Amino acid sequence: MFIKSGDLVSLLIGPRDGNHSCDLTAVDLQLTSAGEGSKVWNLAKDVSSDILAANPHADRFGNNGIWHFYTELEKSGGSETGPVIPSDSLLVKWLATPDVDDKGKVADDIQKLLTSAPPTAKDSPDAILYRQLTSFSGPLFVALRNATPAADANKSPASPTTPASSAFGLDPALFGKHPDGSVVDAASLCVKAPVVITFTLPADLVAGSELVTTAILDPKSGAEGSVQMVVVAGKPDHATGLLTSEAKTTMANGTWSDDNRRTAYSAPIIANENSATRKRVEEDFRKFRDLFPVALCYTKIVPVDEVVTLTQFYREDEYLCRLMLNDAQKAQLDRMWDELHYISRDAITLVDAFAQLMEYATQDADPKVFEPLRKPINDRAAAFRQRLVDDEPKQLDALIAFASRVYRRPLVAAETQELRSLYAVLRKEEMPHEEAFRLLLARMLVAPTFLYRIEKPLKGTEQGPVSDFELASRLSYFLWASGPDDELLKAAAAGQLRDPKNLLAQSRRMLSDAKTRRLATEFACQWLHIHDFDHLDEKSDRHFPTFVTLRGAMYEESIRFFTDLFQNNGSVLEILDSDHTFLNEELAKHYDIPGVTGPEWRRVDGVKKFARGGILAQATTLSKQSGASRTSPILRGNWVSEVLLGERLPRPPKGIPPLPDDETAADELTVRQLVEKHVSDPKCSVCHRRIDPFGFSLENFDAIGRHREKDLANRVIDTSATVLDGSQITGLDGLRTYLLTARRDAFVRQFCKKLLGYSLGRAVQLSDEPLLTEIQTVLQTNDYKVVSALETIIQSRQFREIRGRERAEDE
Repeated sequence: MFIKSGDLVSLLIGPRDGNHSCDLTAVDLQLTSAGEGSKVWNLAKDVSSDILAANPHADRFGNNGIWHFYTELEKSGGSETGPVIPSDSLLVKWLATPDVDDKGKVADDIQKLLTSAPPTAKDSPDAILYRQLTSFSGPLFVALRNATPAADANKSPASPTTPASSAFGLDPALFGKHPDGSVVDAASLCVKAPVVITFTLPADLVAGSELVTTAILDPKSGAEGSVQMVVVAGKPDHATGLLTSEAKTTMANGTWSDDNRRTAYSAPIIANENSATRKRVEEDFRKFRDLFPVALCYTKIVPVDEVVTLTQFYREDEYLCRLMLNDAQKAQLDRMWDELHYISRDAITLVDAFAQLMEYATQDADPKVFEPLRKPINDRAAAFRQRLVDDEPKQLDALIAFASRVYRRPLVAAETQELRSLYAVLRKEEMPHEEAFRLLLARMLVAPTFLYRIEKPLKGTEQGPVSDFELASRLSYFLWASGPDDELLKAAAAGQLRDPKNLLAQSRRMLSDAKTRRLATEFACQWLHIHDFDHLDEKSDRHFPTFVTLRGAMYEESIRFFTDLFQNNGSVLEILDSDHTFLNEELAKHYDIPGVTGPEWRRVDGVKKFARGGILAQATTLSKQSGASRTSPILRGNWVSEVLLGERLPRPPKGIPPLPDDETAADELTVRQLVEKHVSDPKCSVCHRRIDPFGFSLENFDAIGRHREKDLANRVIDTSATVLDGSQITGLDGLRTYLLTARRDAFVRQFCKKLLGYSLGRAVQLSDEPLLTEIQTVLQTNDYKVVSALETIIQSRQFREIRGRERAEDE
């Protein structure tokens, strides 16, 4: 076929067998110019690179508007072609049925087919018929497509906001007119915003389809305008301002959802290219976007799966700094990043990484791409190396200043000179700065001044006050089991600790600090012989498999109990008689105490009704004073006698046969009966009469502190006992009452004695008896509040003074 320049060639491709379903057609259209230097236009080659772009498409020679794609109804010979009726379908059967009654039955089947869901067998004749009859080009919708509403001579054309009630679509008379009366393109509808254009479409016709429209601003009247256009189903909201919410409309059973009608709709803002309005809107959007990070979570910043990466530490906190931090916080964050870069030395590491990267690049790539990075990386590394050199004197000064913290007092001139001289000698021996720094630090940490709390006694035999720095160390190690903090050292440097009021003020401040936990751990837990209980590994896994996982929680209960006692000025008597403890869910289940959920620790009141309260019922003391697989009334009784009451007993004689390790292995004898039989020897009964009753009263608790009524052999437990003075006690409550009444003074004295010895770092001596009596009296006067005992010790001469050199040497 020959064509000439300017001709329109239209290639029409219709459906195979009248069915578009799964219709794939290969198109090979090629046009060749005649004569020398002929050119070839190939449809596939020209448009394959931008097939999804809008019309028109250019050819390969740079000519615009050459190829167009369009769709139309299929027509043949000027009339619409009908589909080919599938053989064996219901419609063929209807046509072939001669009998009227049978024909009606088949017609009912066809109606049922069209009013039901599509057939499941997609390739069946009736499924093909269903698709033909329900498609846009099917015979059922021909009348709707070709229908033209009858004009009413008595009515003016419908306005954009008032559609013809009986019409489908828009009245053609509305097109081609500008609101100012001028003429526009006849295929265009021109309106003045804001406006709502409504029109009606048959629901059955458009179900599952998408309506696409195009809108532009008028080049003259809308040059600096902006508008949003949305297409919705149903009646839209007449909202003003920018539409921002996403709109989604759905149709079910031919009805548009009312909820979707009331939805606010989003639409792009239409503005002319290079207009001032467009620039203003873009700038406003940019400012809005700057309020939000591009991403809220970076799962992997550094590409760790790469062989070589030039990324060391990537900072992505610009939004955090700009939107949430004040100037001080920004400065702190900058310092932290600077410290990270300094410690990691990534500037130097980056040089090595770059060298490796260049080695890989020379193998399978062009290294010139990376060459511009070389100088910045090397310059940064050189600057960092110079910074390291410049910082060496500063780091030495900081280390010398740190020595005063290590020694817990200001350095004298000779000590400062000694440290600096040592550093200078090491550097002269060509030792690098870091190694010399480490050796100097090691020298400080092995000095006797750091390892020991050295106090300088006064001359002569008389005692006198210790220095303020020595007193600060005494106070800090007493309450915190650690060195003084900055505030305490500052008070010592100002000579304020010599004043008893200032000394008490500092002690109260320190007791409110979280470091008071160390007083609970180092004093109370050592006194009760449960220090490092969380590492206890003497229990039988076969008998008590849960102990290993619970021992940490058991230890935490005791530590929190005493920390609370010291910080909230509890009564010393609460050590024995408290109706509260500290639990998490794990330990509460062990104690059978309900209502405690979660891993968080909390104070729980009212625990006496669950056979808890005080150290006598805590799992730490009960477990520690038991055997590996059974309880031990002897150990528990001796612990009450020696640890709580301060009554030292002689060591047991040799040759005493041991009790069975397993309480289920005895010949139907309980642990109590075994002990009673074991101590029938008069030589043993002298001590056992003192301690065994205490242990018998605690037999309701097994070897890991669980409450019980029967032992492991299912034998009923007897907790009644007669103590040495003839008093009758039964169980935990009986023992607790006995200790708080008949033995209260002994218990309080033992507590004061242990606390005083801990505070002084030495054994309590005969000369301390008056102070010991004073502490007990102060406690009794102040309802046994524990802080009164602490403050009495802190204000005592024993705590604030030191003996003379000559007297100390004589002793």
